[in-house]
Amino acid sequence: MLQNNIEDIQITDVWTQYEKGKNFNRRMGLYRKSSKHENFYHGKQWDGAELGGIMPITFNIIKPTVKYKVGVVNSNLYQIMFNINTYKNAEERKRIDELCRDLNKFVNKTWELQQVGNKVRLIVKDACINSEGIIYFYEKNGDIIAEEIDKTNIYYGNENDDDIQEQPYIIISFRRTLESVINEAKENGANKDVIDNIFPDNEYMEQSGADKRTEEITPMVLVLLKLYKKNGTVHFKKCTKTATLVEDTDTKLTLYPVAHMVWEREKGYSRGIGEVEYLINNQIEINKTATRRAISVKLMAYPKLVVNTKYVTNPESLEQVGTTIELDETSADDVNKVVNYLKPAQMSSDACNLQKELIDSTQDLAGAGDIVNGKIDPTQASGKAILAVQQASQQPLNDQVEAFKTFIEDMGRIWFDMLQTYSTEGITLIRETKNTQTGQTEEMPYTISYEELKELKPNIKIDITPTSAFDKYAREMSLENLMIKDKITFEEYVKALPEDSTMPKAQLEQILKDREDFEIEMRNIEKQAIALEGAFRQAMTREEMQNQEQSIMQQESVTTNQ
Repeated sequence: MLQNNIEDIQITDVWTQYEKGKNFNRRMGLYRKSSKHENFYHGKQWDGAELGGIMPITFNIIKPTVKYKVGVVNSNLYQIMFNINTYKNAEERKRIDELCRDLNKFVNKTWELQQVGNKVRLIVKDACINSEGIIYFYEKNGDIIAEEIDKTNIYYGNENDDDIQEQPYIIISFRRTLESVINEAKENGANKDVIDNIFPDNEYMEQSGADKRTEEITPMVLVLLKLYKKNGTVHFKKCTKTATLVEDTDTKLTLYPVAHMVWEREKGYSRGIGEVEYLINNQIEINKTATRRAISVKLMAYPKLVVNTKYVTNPESLEQVGTTIELDETSADDVNKVVNYLKPAQMSSDACNLQKELIDSTQDLAGAGDIVNGKIDPTQASGKAILAVQQASQQPLNDQVEAFKTFIEDMGRIWFDMLQTYSTEGITLIRETKNTQTGQTEEMPYTISYEELKELKPNIKIDITPTSAFDKYAREMSLENLMIKDKITFEEYVKALPEDSTMPKAQLEQILKDREDFEIEMRNIEKQAIALEGAFRQAMTREEMQNQEQSIMQQESVTTNQ
C-alpha cells in the first residue's frame, strides 16, 4: 500500500534532472569504471574471474605507481595568498597590503582548523585513481566547512565542459538517515504534506562503495542539493525523490562553492582521465603470467614418483618417510621398473622475462620507474639542490602539478567570495602593533566591516605560494645567508620568515619580545637610577646651599657682635 502511495506522488524536478545525469554516467561507464579502478588500486584484481581451485597471484604495480605520483603532486604544497592587485595611491596601497597580510593569517588559521590540507591530499588521490577529485564548501555557524565529494555523487548540467563555474547547474547527492532529513525539513519550516512525502529508499547503487551498501542498518534517504546561477548569484534547492526540503534560496554567492581537480583533461568530457584506467590491461596480464608460472612450477618443476602398485605389497608406505617398500615377485634388478621418478621438465625463461618486462615497461611508461624514484639525503644537500632533483623527477607530472595549483587558486577565490558574502558583521583580524607608551609589540584584534570586504574585491588577487618542506628550507637558507652577510638584521630575518616556516618563528618572536621587554625594563631602571641620582644631587645641592647660608649668617652674627 505504501509503495502504491509513493508511485502516486509527483517526482520533484531536481530528481528528474538527477535521473538524466545518472543515465549519461551509465552510458559513459562512470559507475562501473570508478568501482573497477578502486578495486585494482587496492589489489582486488581477480574479481569475477572463474578460477576453480587455482590460487591467483597478484603483483600490484598500480598502487605504488599511484602512491608515487600522488606523493609528487602533494609534495608541491601551496598556500592561499591575498595580494594587492590595484590601488589609487601609496596610502591605499599600504592599507590594502596590511589587510591582505591579516587576511592571509585568518585564512591559514581556517585552513588548519578545518583540516583542509588532509582533504586536499585525499582529493589528489581520488583524481589520480578516478580522474576527478571534488571539494564542496558551505557555511555553518560562521565557519567555512570543507567536504570531500565522490565523483559518483556529483552531476553537471553540461558534462562536456570541465569548467565548474560555467555549469548551468550542479547536483550533489548525499545518503542520509531518514530521521535527520525529517528533522532538517522541520527546522526549515516544511509543512506536514512535505514531511509525509519523505520516504526511505534503496537508491544506493550509484553511490561510492555500492557493493557494501546492500544492507543499511537504519532507513536511509537520498538527498539532492541543486546549485544553479540566477541573476548573477548562486541559488540552491534541496530535494528528495518526492519532497522539496528547501525551496529556491539565494546564497548571494557569485561563484559555485565547488572546485575540482581533473588528473588529465579529455576534450569534450568534464571528468577527464585518471592514471589507473590504462594500467589495468597490463596489470591483468602481469597477474595472469605470474599465476601461469606458479601453476607450471607446481606441475613440472618437481620430480614425480611413478609406481607399479602390482608389485608393491605395502603401497601406503610410499608416502611415509623412512619406511621399507616391500616388493613381490620381482628381482632387485627390476626395482627401477617398479618404483622410479619422472625427471622435471625445464621451464622456459620467456615467461619470467615477459613478466619482468611487463612490470618494468609499464612503470617506466607511466613515469614511475626506478629512474625517477631516486633517493636523496636532505641532510647532505642544500635546499636548492634538493629542489633541483625534485623538479627534474617531476617533469612528467607538470600537467598534474599545474592542475593542482589551479585547483588551490579556485579554492582561494571561493573562500574570498564566501567571506565577502557571509561576513555581514565583519571579520575579526589580528594585527601586530607597537605600543607607543611601553614600546612593546602587541597583538591587537580589529574588525574589517562587510562594506570594506565588498570594496576590497577589485583590489586584490588570489595567489598561491609553494610551501613544501624543501621550498621552505630553500627560502630560509636564503634569508639566513642574507643575515650572515649583514644584509639584514636578526629582527628583519625573523620578520621575513613565513608564518609556517620550519624555523620556530613564534619562539623567535617571543625571544625578540623578551629581549625588547628586558631592554625596556633596563631603560626604565636606568631612568629611575638617573632620576634618583638627580634627586640625590638636588638634595645635596640644597643641603650645601643651606649650610652655606648658615655659615654666612654665623659670620654676619659674629661681625655684628664685634
